Amino acid sequence: MNKRGKSPIQSGSPAVALIGIITLLFIGYILFLPAEERRALLEGENATSLEERILLDESPGRLEFTERAVNDHELANIYLAESKQAAVLAQENPFTVSTGWFSGQQKTMTFTLHEPEKTENIMLSFQTLERAGELIITLNGQPIFQGYIPVQNPPPVILPKQLLRSTNQLEFSVTGGFFSKKKYALTDIKVVGELVETERQTSSSTFTISESEKDHLDNAFLDFYAICEQQDVGPVTIELNGKAVYSSTPSCDSINRQDLYKEDLRESKNTLTFKITKGSYRFENIRVRTILKPVKSYIDYFTLKSELYDDILDRDFRVILRMEFVDDGEKKQAQLNVNGKFDAINQIDPEYEKDITTLVREGNNYVEIKPFTELNIVKLTIKAE
Repeated sequence: MNKRGKSPIQSGSPAVALIGIITLLFIGYILFLPAEERRALLEGENATSLEERILLDESPGRLEFTERAVNDHELANIYLAESKQAAVLAQENPFTVSTGWFSGQQKTMTFTLHEPEKTENIMLSFQTLERAGELIITLNGQPIFQGYIPVQNPPPVILPKQLLRSTNQLEFSVTGGFFSKKKYALTDIKVVGELVETERQTSSSTFTISESEKDHLDNAFLDFYAICEQQDVGPVTIELNGKAVYSSTPSCDSINRQDLYKEDLRESKNTLTFKITKGSYRFENIRVRTILKPVKSYIDYFTLKSELYDDILDRDFRVILRMEFVDDGEKKQAQLNVNGKFDAINQIDPEYEKDITTLVREGNNYVEIKPFTELNIVKLTIKAE
């Protein structure tokens, strides 16, 4: 008999107490775990891991948006007309040129053209009070007339444009018989021409191309309706930002079209200039049309394994789609498509969340985001939780 002794149970009571404390701590730890981790711990290897429940984890970045597939830039009507004004370009006092047996007299007349490119139909006019022999006229050293003049008021002598310079010299002389004196007395000597008013033959208009429009440009063209008389008009030159894109005689009373190229268009302001050389034109329905490439959607894929799909059907998990946008204070609009089921995103808040449990299926799935505004998506996740 063991006096003052303890039973075996009593002797082991510290160990039992320790086990009890550990058990309570373990139960408390399990109770405070997140539901997914608690389930995984209790079910062991047969439970779906946290990693397997992350179905998609991507950073789509910037999704650009093109507002319309076609943009029309309408320009104001233009009226252009050839305008010339007759003008006296130079004058000379009366003079005499002669030739004889022992003497001769010549005359040089100098005149200046201030804007040769704007001066046309330049001629020399004069009257001959006395005339004997053949009159010779040269322009800048090149003969332009030689012959006897039978009348006091002869037709003007044309000054060839290819011989003209800014400063020009006309030389007058006479040739004739050796033994008799030949002489011309000239008066009312003038160089006349037509000054072209180019301001009425040129007109410019501007239109604007946005950054998104330029980036997504597929092709572009210019349309204009030309009102004119076909037999009276000449070529038209159209410049886009200083580069000639059209140089031809358009069809009158009909629509004319000219292709434009992406490299000739600028982001922001573009200048279109019409220039004519002859006749008069009225240009109406002037339009630059840009055709843009289709908006590109963001699309990604994820797979739902059969074990996890069964758990979803058993309502052990929900499938949640989350998007995090850049917090720029701008409106975020898009169409969300999960396996052909659509939803609209329309918010300013930088975070978006949607329960897509009823939209997913076993095996392959897809998610598509079609932007209606420019979107900057930091993160896109789909998770079973």
